[in-house]
Amino acid sequence: MENYIITPTKYTPLIELSFKDNFLRITGDSYPENAMDVYQPLILQLEKYFAAPEQKLQIELNLDFISTSSKKMLTDIITLLQNYYNAGHNINITWYYTDGDIEQKEQWEMFLEDVTFPYNIIPLPED
Repeated sequence: MENYIITPTKYTPLIELSFKDNFLRITGDSYPENAMDVYQPLILQLEKYFAAPEQKLQIELNLDFISTSSKKMLTDIITLLQNYYNAGHNINITWYYTDGDIEQKEQWEMFLEDVTFPYNIIPLPED
């Protein structure tokens, strides 16, 4: 299967899903006019990805600014990932935040508070 890549813009993050490397990366800002246009195609790709039994996926998130509609879509994606984990797939998230930005760290913790799959929330040094 071919990799799924969405080039970042001023308003949307880079999205890379590597079927070969079992890796998903979402990085940048996410405040598109319509978050569903950005994230619904990713959800469809994840459905294809997890159609195979016992898939594993390492996820790396590094998002600076997220709009309310993007938060909703990310919540939907995390719920979907939890369902795949419950079905026997191996999922792990590493979510980066700006070192010292406690509000951002707490926000990421809230996103993941109900998941049972492994995750890390790691500080990145400020530029």
